[in-house]
Amino acid sequence: MAEKTTKPKRKAAASAKPSSDGSLLRQLSDARYERRYEPTTSPFAIVTVLLFSLGAVALGAGVYAQWLRSADGPHPYALYILIAGAVVLLGVALFGQGPARPVRVGDGGVAIEREDNNMERIAWCDISRLLVDGSTVTVQGDGTTISVSRGVHAAAAARIVSEARDRVPSKVGDDVQVKAPEGAADPAKERLEPPQIAGKTCKASGTVISFEKDARLCGRCGELYHKKSVPDRCLTCEAPLK
Repeated sequence: MAEKTTKPKRKAAASAKPSSDGSLLRQLSDARYERRYEPTTSPFAIVTVLLFSLGAVALGAGVYAQWLRSADGPHPYALYILIAGAVVLLGVALFGQGPARPVRVGDGGVAIEREDNNMERIAWCDISRLLVDGSTVTVQGDGTTISVSRGVHAAAAARIVSEARDRVPSKVGDDVQVKAPEGAADPAKERLEPPQIAGKTCKASGTVISFEKDARLCGRCGELYHKKSVPDRCLTCEAPLK
């Protein structure tokens, strides 16, 4: 019979410090923090903006030269200018790179700020897979996928992998590593709002948690429990809860 081996447990993330009794159990009102990473500007994004501007100018000039000129009639090259502008704009729409959005990493998991102040978030406990390739760190889970560019978000990508290895190591391969840019400094921590628990259930008992006072969180991965059904260790990340 093969000898069973166990992997050494990873230390808890720095932001999830245990209480004096060693427990990582938290109440909903306990302070939580995250870091907000602004993207850097990529050369491709700059080229995209320039091409869009040139295409828009060419399209406008073509329309004017073809239909809005004086009684002299359309310009001889109006149609060519019009087509060139339309082709450039179509190319930008299909292959251009828009501005990257800010990324947040911390006790609440991984989040990306969308337009109209919408936030798309995946909690650490909801991560099903974390994929890393040469250009992107991709977080999958709970019907949502967040892709973070290692180019314009190098520091955020490194932080995501580092915290995932501490918080949910089973979702990260042992050989997966992303180094932060040399000399890069993490942004300061910002206070995070309490998570929404409406309609959510206890991981251990399946009980719907209706009142905030009954909710308890794992301070490492954010898993949700009813105060009467808290296990000794978190069922998702094995953090000590009692």
